[in-house]
Amino acid sequence: MQADIQAMQLFVDTMVGVPKFSYPAKRNAPRPSEEFCHVQLLQEYAVGLPVKRLIEETDDFSKYKVVAASRLRFRLAIVETEGTKSTLIMHGWTSEAMKELMFNTGYGYIKCNPISIEDAKLEQFWESRQGLSVEVYVERVYEETIDNILSMTITGEFITENLDVLLTTIEINN
Repeated sequence: MQADIQAMQLFVDTMVGVPKFSYPAKRNAPRPSEEFCHVQLLQEYAVGLPVKRLIEETDDFSKYKVVAASRLRFRLAIVETEGTKSTLIMHGWTSEAMKELMFNTGYGYIKCNPISIEDAKLEQFWESRQGLSVEVYVERVYEETIDNILSMTITGEFITENLDVLLTTIEINN
């Protein structure tokens, strides 16, 4: 989701202290001329079961607020010359500024790992790059409306042990 990528860009830009240091990863996009980091959302995992809370109930429908936890995995590729910005990103997740920023945005840090295969893949371009895999938690909130059953008629046959067939009709009204 675009909002998740923008949040990760905000985190990266805050850690390195350079505005607009990070960009969303896009195919055939123009390449920045200076040092940069591109951000790509790779996977989203549902964590646990969603929690439903009743918001509104009428005769016709019930409206619920659903809160679900998700785990997001990002790939960050940092192109730089000195190597200090990738170190800042690797170790900057637990600083006080980042804790406050994550608290305000609703994301929670899990882990940040270097991607050695990413580094080897990127070395063919003859530039210094560092690949990082970052995982964070986020809450997904949405509403669900369920129509109420106002009345129901059940008709059918009931077969006894003696193989007698009994016709039944059951009516349920609200």
